[in-house]
Formats: sequence, structure tokens, C-alpha cells
Amino acid sequence: MGTVQSAGKGRKPEGVLKCVPSDFVVEEVDGSGKVLSVDGKYSYIEGCGDFLHVVMKKRNVDTISAVFSICSKLGVRDARVNYAGVKDRVAVTVQRISFYKMPAQRISGLRIKDVQLYPVGRGGKVYLGDLWGNRFTVCVRNVGLSCDELRSYVEGVVGGMRGGFPNFFGEQRFGSVRPVTCPVGRAILAGDVSSAVFEYVCRVFAGEDEGISDVRKVALSDKARALRGFPRSYVYERVMLEHLLAHEEDYYGAFMRLPLGLRRMFVNAVQSYVFNEVLRLMVKDGVCAEGLRIPIVGYLYGKRIVEGAADKYVDRVLRKEKIKPEMFRLRDFPELSSEGGHRIAFEKFHDFEVVSVEKDEMFLGKSKVVLRFSLPKGCYATVFLSEFFDFV
Repeated sequence: MGTVQSAGKGRKPEGVLKCVPSDFVVEEVDGSGKVLSVDGKYSYIEGCGDFLHVVMKKRNVDTISAVFSICSKLGVRDARVNYAGVKDRVAVTVQRISFYKMPAQRISGLRIKDVQLYPVGRGGKVYLGDLWGNRFTVCVRNVGLSCDELRSYVEGVVGGMRGGFPNFFGEQRFGSVRPVTCPVGRAILAGDVSSAVFEYVCRVFAGEDEGISDVRKVALSDKARALRGFPRSYVYERVMLEHLLAHEEDYYGAFMRLPLGLRRMFVNAVQSYVFNEVLRLMVKDGVCAEGLRIPIVGYLYGKRIVEGAADKYVDRVLRKEKIKPEMFRLRDFPELSSEGGHRIAFEKFHDFEVVSVEKDEMFLGKSKVVLRFSLPKGCYATVFLSEFFDFV
């Protein structure tokens, strides 16, 4: 299973994603194939179990931040909330989450900006990965093709893909405006917690608002002034600075103020970077066999008995990046340790549909296309769509 660009290498048209949250709709698909629809009506049906199941609809907020806000309102630790997967921020999304020993009435009465919660019953814990995947309905805007040309182009590309695409981790795993998760993860793997905190709070990236970048620079020398400078929406920077002002030099404690899901994401980002580099090298060398799996490096990687086709590429990347498998056994943060695993190198897409092709009302003289498709869990719609468009 390979990927063939019908427009030819370097000739993909430019497009724009996520002009507004409703341009990117993500609906979770459970293990039975049931879609949690954005337009669905959800009611509570009493059941058995210690976990309250809730359908969460959100707009323009990521899953971890939404859960953080919910827990702050409830006055409970985020460890009591579980979800099957993290959904995009600039999007409209629907997913299932579970609360440990939580009355349904407490959830029904919550009011969280841009988040709607619908208790639906009781049962077991919702585990990470406890889903089939997601259905996406995405509007790509500002395309410089006529409507007829755009439809023909999309249909040509999808036909040439033969049902599959390279399963890279998307930019969401690393951060789009501030790709900071990997630098923080590297610091954690190196055992340098103070650097991890400073990377998150102080590192400046070119795409960020200049005023916020100035506040990050101030935080290097004046935490109190930086705390006053960060808007309240910068929750994670503020909670770490507040902790450091109250407990000087306690970087471990400051890092632990972050939600568990976010802390895990830092380590996962390093693993994802290694995977992407390996897959990039294999695609370059034409190693594109169907069913190929690439290791997700963890502390058990060095103890593997049988080596696979990807291992020589993994070893090359690890040497280049000065990463050792045993670094993923984190004694100071055992909850972040990772034994590793595998990820499919080339994944299949399902139920692809061109919903509409029209003139773009936001970009005069340009066209827009709405595409609907389903991807298995762990796949990124932005990666799939990059087979069609160069995004600006």
C-alpha cells in the first residue's frame, strides 16, 4: 500500500484549514462503530458501575484544557476523569468521557464555556484508546481551483492513494504555534525538571503573539512580573509560576501542577518525533509494505527478541538524537514511564466522501471543499489531508 499524488510531487494546491471551529468537526466512533454525532440527542439511562459516562461536546478548546476546567469547577483531581482520546482545539468535537464516582446531577448542573456535558449512564472506566476511531467532516478553504477542477483533483488523488496513507503523527502532537512538547519531553527524559518548566513557560517561538513572547522572556528573571503579564487563559504557565513563587526552586512540584494528560504528552511527543523521523526515512527509501509496523520506542525496546524491518532506521534516529530506550523509565515520574509499543506505518482510511464543492464565501475568487472520512484511532486528519493540499 503506497501513496500516489495524482497531481504530482510539489504540485498540490494550497488550502487553509480551521478558519472557524465549525470547519473541522470530529465525532468519536466507538468500538461497535457507533458515531457520537454532533447533532445527536443524548439522554441519561441508569446503569451499573462506578463510572459516570458523559458525552462531551466542545468548541475551540482541547480535551485536556476542557477536563482541567471541569475538574477545577468540581474541585476534584483530574485523575478522576478519563477519556479515550484527545480531540483538536480549533474544532467542534464530540467524545465520551468517564468520571469516577460522580453523581450525574453535578455534571448536569455544570456551566463551562464552550463545553457541553450530557450524562448518559454508568459503567466501567473509559480507557485511553477505548474507541475505534473518529469521523471527520472538514472544510478546506481558499483553494485556487475552480469547483469542477477541485472536485476532479480530489477524486483523482483519493483514487491514486489505494486506500492508504503514511501514518505520521500530526503537528497537534508537537504544537502548531508553539511546538514545545518535544523540548519539554527531552528535558524530562534527561532528568532536568527545571529546564522542562522553563521550556514550557519561557521558550519563545516565532509564530506566537509578540506580547506573550515578551512575557515569556520576563519569566526568566522575574516570575512575579510574568505572572501578572500572562492572561488568565494561559492557565498552565500561571499555575507553575504561582507554585514557584510560593515554593521557591520546587520545579518538581511546579511540573506536577500540570494535568496528567499533558505531562504524558511531553514524553509521547519525543516518541512521536522518533517515529516520524523513522517513517520519513522509510518512505524516502521506498519501504512501504502493507502491514508494516514501526516501534514506538520505550524502555523495553532494547530487550526485543525479534528485529523488524524498521529497527535499523530506529537505531539510526536514536543515535542521531542521542536518545536511549532506558531514558523512558522515569524514576522521578513513574506515571510517565513508557515501555513502548508499535504503530502501523501506513494506515487505511474509510468512508471517504466529497460532501460539497462550492465557491468560498470567505476568500473571494477561491473555492472550498467539504470532505468527510473516518480514520482509525491514533490517526491525524491533518496528516491525511496533507496528501491533497499544502496548508498555509
